[in-house]
Amino acid sequence: QEVWTKVVGRREKKKEKEEQRKQEVKKVVKAERKEGRGARRRIPNTAAVTITADRGQYKDLLAEAKRKINLTGIGIEKIKTRVGATGALVLEIPGEERGKQADMLAEKLKEVLTDRAKISRPQKMGELRLKGMEISTSESEAAEAVARVGGCQVGDVKTGKIREAWNNYRTLWVQCPLAAAKKTAEAGSIRIGWTFTKVELLQARALQCLKCLERGHVQVNCKNNNDRRANCYRCGEPGHLARDC
Repeated sequence: QEVWTKVVGRREKKKEKEEQRKQEVKKVVKAERKEGRGARRRIPNTAAVTITADRGQYKDLLAEAKRKINLTGIGIEKIKTRVGATGALVLEIPGEERGKQADMLAEKLKEVLTDRAKISRPQKMGELRLKGMEISTSESEAAEAVARVGGCQVGDVKTGKIREAWNNYRTLWVQCPLAAAKKTAEAGSIRIGWTFTKVELLQARALQCLKCLERGHVQVNCKNNNDRRANCYRCGEPGHLARDC
């Protein structure tokens, strides 16, 4: 009995290889989303200030800051330091006035360290899904409503684009400080314009590298040779951003 062998051309081989690569990316992304489902949403009890600089400079920069900044003068009695996932130095401030005190410390650090380091005030963020919005509602109106109910600044609220299903059901992805997200979600629904819109608090995402899309590390520490930065980190497909997915 004769055995026939299929001869595959270069184009077909290239197409098969590309399809195989897409499937591998999808497997990675699905695994990351599955791992993130069980993570709990806890509001941090400290406010953070980060100092980002070249490696080897942190010791001298922090020593200079300690000499020139009086923590007692801005009401800070206790502070903790640790190294963040990106290698930046994280200063954690506890207490009821931690947010205001962290803002003041960040301003002092900018004055002392000038352009030798990047000073920022990161916040733990939460994600919401607004569901059932009426047809005239805009993204900016939704952001203002979330800020009002959640008790945060409008500038701290980010949104994707409103998505409309085949039955005209409209939804919107929203990101804001976690405390505001939880407060908004606890309301169950919020008024936007004339109508009320349902609110859902989304599960926490697992730590994910935006370069290779794998979990457990961030881009600055990535040792993977696979570069998937052109792909959406939600579905693994190229050509669009996660907020538009």
